[in-house]
Amino acid sequence: MRLAPLLVLLVAVPALAQPLPGACRLGVAEDSLTAGDVRAVVFNTGALFFGNTTTDGSGYIVPRGTGHSPLFSAGLWIGGTVRGDLRIAAATYAGFNFWPGPLGADARPVDPSDCSAFDRIYTVSRADIAGYYATGQPTADLRDWPWRLGAPVLDGDGVADNYDLARGDQPAIRGDQSAWWLMNDVGGPHTANATPPLGVEARVEAFAVTRAPLAQTTFYRYTFTNRAADTIESVYVSLFADPDLGGASDDYTGTDTTSGMGYTYNADNHDEVYGVPPAVGFQVVEGPVGLPNGRDDDDDGTVDESGERLGMTTRVSLAQSTGPSDDPSTGRGRHYFMQGLWSDGTVVREFGNGYGQTQGNVTAFMFAGDPVTNRAWSEPNPGAGLPPLPPSDRRLLVSTGPFRLGAGQSETVTFAIPFAQGTSNLNSVTRLRGVAAAARAVALAGGLEPSRVDGSAPGAPGPDAQQVSLAPPTPNPFSDRALVVVRAPSGTPLRATLHDVLGRLVAVLHDGPTDGAETPVRVEGAGLAAGVYLVRVVVPAGEETVTLVRR
Repeated sequence: MRLAPLLVLLVAVPALAQPLPGACRLGVAEDSLTAGDVRAVVFNTGALFFGNTTTDGSGYIVPRGTGHSPLFSAGLWIGGTVRGDLRIAAATYAGFNFWPGPLGADARPVDPSDCSAFDRIYTVSRADIAGYYATGQPTADLRDWPWRLGAPVLDGDGVADNYDLARGDQPAIRGDQSAWWLMNDVGGPHTANATPPLGVEARVEAFAVTRAPLAQTTFYRYTFTNRAADTIESVYVSLFADPDLGGASDDYTGTDTTSGMGYTYNADNHDEVYGVPPAVGFQVVEGPVGLPNGRDDDDDGTVDESGERLGMTTRVSLAQSTGPSDDPSTGRGRHYFMQGLWSDGTVVREFGNGYGQTQGNVTAFMFAGDPVTNRAWSEPNPGAGLPPLPPSDRRLLVSTGPFRLGAGQSETVTFAIPFAQGTSNLNSVTRLRGVAAAARAVALAGGLEPSRVDGSAPGAPGPDAQQVSLAPPTPNPFSDRALVVVRAPSGTPLRATLHDVLGRLVAVLHDGPTDGAETPVRVEGAGLAAGVYLVRVVVPAGEETVTLVRR
């Protein structure tokens, strides 16, 4: 007599734990980042640089005007478990697992049979905003900025939770040009992975900057929200990449754990496309708040503190071959790769090609030895006097995790794709590490956070809504003292603060009304350690930041 309620419970649990896939078609929207010295074509399917008619390797061009590409395709992978069952949204060249638009309270698309109403990518640059202030004519994406879907806004009219472009509101874009879109993993079945969907939305910000040393770097910021009823455990997020470094047949891969980067470089000193071979990286700039793991993931001297964010936690290579190093065809194999294992679940060892070895330390980072100094374990030096591994067309995966994503909770992961071309194949690796270090330092200092564009919108409020403008700090780098001149209307309430590379407050530099049209803000070098600092200036209409380097 007591079995019936138990049977009902056993039937009901999977229904609660498993979002029902819709029947949406894949999105066809696409746009390009072109603000820096890169042309990057983006899609809202989970794929990057590969989709629609762009399937010939022309989706990522750097330098922008050359037609040369170091990268064939890339894409987002995310996986975890719900009540012990695996859920994966991951794909390489087909069977993409993301569809346009939001999820409702039932963790299903607004219209499970048609997601096309949200099939759009919104791209806005700082030049677009400045152009609108000069002419009063907005671009379509500036006019239609989808704030109701969660696209971020910098308030200019003093009214929260709205977007009034004519009265001073701006898209909160990162860098000098930002593309924004919203996608979910429930719009259709996950045939490529043979797992149910996770029930997540992903709000994506892809952005580029125009200034050196990051003008040939692009960024991809994913904010995941769990719309399902159950917590997702053991979550990993990965960037899959298929680099074709000009000519693809002579490539190697490596790992730089210091900057949280996997990278591809040429095995010899000539590339058939670029001539002098460049190097391209795939970097975890900001990871999620992770589970306790006994490590100091953010390098601040404290282990497992509250809110500690992960960096890159695994990096594996994939090869065009059969077996455990090939692109996996199952969700389980992909999840193993995300955890830093081979696709059959065996560990990676620092010896030979890393598979099936009985010697060498177990590692989650493939080929982390330095090829510039010929230090094992690398592909040119696989250890114990073994000959270099044969170069070929390589693929790789950089991952961060694990973390937990509770029902209704959100978490953010930011990737970067740096590029460098030096005087030789190995000098390009050295320069790439410098670019990656700069990307990480600028991100930690808050230099990638949105900031207002100078100017006044038609119909914007009066003088109090005029944003701050900062002159470049001088000198920079500095030793004894640096000066930042703030331009704002006299009497404007202004607070200027100094922060370290981790965003922690170091000093309050000014807190009160401005003295005139120009207010000097001084940063004293005495007592400051060498490193990167951020000066943040806040006025009623918004804020502006500059980065300083203390020698």
